[in-house]
Amino acid sequence: MGRLNNFITRIDLSELNDYVANNGKDVVYAKGERIVQQGCLCRYVGIVKSGYFKYVALNSKGQEIVTGFSFVGEVVTDYVRGLLFDETSLTSIVAGCDAEIQRVSVKDIRRHLKECNPSFFADASSNLLQEAYCRYLDTLIKTPSERFRELVIRNPREIHNLPIQEIASYLGISRRQLHRIREAKSAAETSGSKDI
Repeated sequence: MGRLNNFITRIDLSELNDYVANNGKDVVYAKGERIVQQGCLCRYVGIVKSGYFKYVALNSKGQEIVTGFSFVGEVVTDYVRGLLFDETSLTSIVAGCDAEIQRVSVKDIRRHLKECNPSFFADASSNLLQEAYCRYLDTLIKTPSERFRELVIRNPREIHNLPIQEIASYLGISRRQLHRIREAKSAAETSGSKDI
């Protein structure tokens, strides 16, 4: 299965996953509850057991903009600011629906990874930089239709269960524009065309 966050597939997360599985506590979050609030220190690393989480940041108008997602089986945390640098988060991590994670403290997992897999932090940093650069380029050189198509290809099951406003926000387009893209995609599929 494709991943929304491609860096997850390029980093060996087995040590992190094993530590969470062996030491984690199951915690349920109601829809809208936050793992971390923007401007606060992220204290947890978790593996999503059910539901999903969205990463959101406030724009200059005070509106939440979706910057990413974590789905079932994926790690949910503030990788960069929380896990790698122990700094306050630039995003909030919010339960998109009622969700459950198995979590451990950032402090404990950081200590464990430094002891058992010291190259993890360098590998994660370089892969996150590559992911950020590719996403930046995508917003400049790809159309919203192309970015939506790639999003669906990478995450077909998850994307169809997300609210349209969250997908539109993630793609940086309006709900109306996303609606037109989805209609064109459906029309193309019906006619057998692959142009959308």
